[in-house]
Amino acid sequence: MVGLIIGSVVSLWLLFGLSTGIILAVIILVGVLFSRDLNRGITTMISEIIFPGLGGKKDLFLENLEKELKRRGLIPRVPLDKQVDLIYRDFFNEVRIYATQEGTSLRFGYRVSATSGAVTLGVILLIPFVIGSVVLFALAILRRNNTQLTLREAGQAAEILSRET
Repeated sequence: MVGLIIGSVVSLWLLFGLSTGIILAVIILVGVLFSRDLNRGITTMISEIIFPGLGGKKDLFLENLEKELKRRGLIPRVPLDKQVDLIYRDFFNEVRIYATQEGTSLRFGYRVSATSGAVTLGVILLIPFVIGSVVLFALAILRRNNTQLTLREAGQAAEILSRET
């Protein structure tokens, strides 16, 4: 009796692992499919703010921003492409920082993307989990069905033997 309860709990646990793996795989797949920057990773956040009165001070603003980021341990670089003003990279993130003059105001923004290396590692680590969950779930279902069949046959045999005596 205890074995049946433990088997049911294990089956439910494996079903939970399987469903969790599938849900994670679907979330990653949807994120990759609908990402705007597939060649640079998955965009996770875009933020912008407008600073009134700083329109003519873009270069000074970028210099001060670079100093403040360095002071806080983030060392930005000047990128090769001119679509952004500064760029910061680590293993998990790539941040593209830009500032544009809009009249007398300055628009400061940044786009944070998960790097392709981090996304690739996540997918690679997710694949064995999903495959392992599917295999374990299939083995648990086969074992459960075999146990149920054995119990049913043993019950029928016990019934026959009980009637004969």
